[in-house]
Parts: sequence; structure tokens; C-alpha cells
Amino acid sequence: MYQLLVLDIDDTLTLSPYDVPAENLAAIRRAQAAGIYVTIATGRGYLGSAAIRKAIGMQGPVINYGGAVIHDTRTDATIFQTALPPALVRELLLLGRELGVHAHIYQGDGIVYEKENPAADAYHRFLNLPYAIDPEICEKQWGNVPKVLFIAEPAYAEELIPVLAKRYAGRAKVSGSKSGFIEFNDPDAHKGSATAWVASYLGIPQNEVAAVGDNLLDLEMIEWAGLGAAVANAHDAVLAAADCVVPACAENGVAWLIDHVILPANRQG
Repeated sequence: MYQLLVLDIDDTLTLSPYDVPAENLAAIRRAQAAGIYVTIATGRGYLGSAAIRKAIGMQGPVINYGGAVIHDTRTDATIFQTALPPALVRELLLLGRELGVHAHIYQGDGIVYEKENPAADAYHRFLNLPYAIDPEICEKQWGNVPKVLFIAEPAYAEELIPVLAKRYAGRAKVSGSKSGFIEFNDPDAHKGSATAWVASYLGIPQNEVAAVGDNLLDLEMIEWAGLGAAVANAHDAVLAAADCVVPACAENGVAWLIDHVILPANRQG
């Protein structure tokens, strides 16, 4: 049986910045009525995920910044957090400039970047985030940065991810999330470790945790969960690691997972 269900947001639960499809939301309500705690694990920050978590009606821990920060929605308090060292943040910002990609850091609920560009404008408008432009961002020491994000052309990002993962092994966790996104976290901060933390916090054993995702940022979470599921539109590596593959995000795969796998397993005891 399953007591905890962890959902990636983008391209898994929904294709929308702010809305959960009605079919998925109805299935989530059925899971909650059956006593399952449903939460999200997302690369978004706490503010960027607010509309989704409020739609779900979560009352407890939520995983943000790809596993770097966990909040309790009942109090809005941060109950777990990691940050990248300031020297590494500066190094990554300089690298982004060198590679010719957009790079930004997170400060609180907002983002900071060097100069105006289409990628930055699209990102903060997509999530309606506060932002600041700082031409001297690369010359400063930034503390409390949970994540650095690069945005590049999708093909270029796919090429860069394995190269940068090797280059920063042991110093940063390098993952892809949405198409064209390259995420840098603390090496021990990922959705897998954060899901394990939440399960322990709630007193739920690993084999009673289910998780579903689509991209490389979800890989460790899917590998760790007792039941790791991938939507059909997932990255090949995620599909290979998953215990089961459910319909694509556009076909409400989350609802299918709840109604055809999780709730039947719980009814069987």
C-alpha cells in the first residue's frame, strides 16, 4: 500500500504554469480521501509553485528547487535547506557568460540575472516571479543560493548536461528539467534525497512511497521511491529507471497512476 505520493509538476502533473487538469485533480482528491499524503517535488521555488500546491490543498511538506529546500505549507516555514557555496555560484555565473547562455540565481522567491534577454523575460513571466537585473552579478559573493539555472537552446542544453555533470561531479548536482534548462544544486540535494527526507519526516517507509516524473531532475526520486513511475513523455533515462510507465502528461497520466495502480494496491491491503 502507499501512504505518500510525490508529483513532479511541469510536464508530469500539468502543462500549465498555474492550473492542474480537472481529471488529475479529481484523482488527487480520491487519493487524499483514501488517506494518502500527496505532495509535489519541483524545480520551481515556493512562490513559483504556489498556485499548484494551493490547488492540491497540501497541508505539510513540499519539495522545491529540485530538492534543495523543503517548506511546510501549514506555516510557510523552511524545514530543510541547502545552498551552493558563494565561490561556486560565482564560478557558474561566469561559466554561463562564457557559454553564451542565460544564467540566474535564486534569492528568496525571486531571481537575479546579469542583463535583459528573452530567456529571462519568458521565465519570470511564466512563473510571475519577482526579479532583479544586476550587471555586476558575477563580481559579487552571493549567499543562500539554493540553485543556479542555465537556459539554453534545447539541443545545446542536452549537449552540455553530461559534460557539466562530469566537470562538476562532487561539487554540484547537474540535471535537466524543462527543455533547455540546466539546473545546478548542492551535490546531495536532489528530489530523491528530499523525498527520503519527507518520508522520514512523516514516518512513512520507503516501500510505501510512490513518485512520478518526466525528466532528469526526477531520476533519483523515481529510483528511490518504492514505486517510481514515469509519464510516457519522459526522458529516455527516466523511462528506463521507472517501475512503470503511465500515460503522458497531456493524457492525465497522474490520474491513471492513482486510479489504476495506487488506489487498487491500497484496496488490496
